Amino acid sequence: MSILTGSRPPSTDTIPDKLDQKRLLQLYADDTDMLITHIELFLGEVIPQFQELEERIHLMDWAGVRSLTHQLRPWLSMVGLTDLENKLWEMERIAGNRPDRETLLALWGTFKEKLRQMTLVLNSELERMK
Repeated sequence: MSILTGSRPPSTDTIPDKLDQKRLLQLYADDTDMLITHIELFLGEVIPQFQELEERIHLMDWAGVRSLTHQLRPWLSMVGLTDLENKLWEMERIAGNRPDRETLLALWGTFKEKLRQMTLVLNSELERMK
């Protein structure tokens, strides 16, 4: 039995509008309760930390950006957002090169919008699993 069923239509963006089912099956197999727990933790405790990331970008605190992106990346994979994890890794790498603020803000804007969209997908999937 698969934890996740069905999929959304392909997105025209470079980041799909669906969860990485293969990754979720690798992590959780059929342990739906553990997946539910991790999604709830992600939505309740991890998502608010992205506001701190945005603040660090505005302050040009590149060491802080690198540190926080490094801490947040595994959570994205744990809830099936591997494409966003890759984008966050890219932001971490770029922050290490001391970019101009506008460069990282542009990346952040795209990432933030896709994270917002995927939060809706996670909420929907959570409701479906409960």
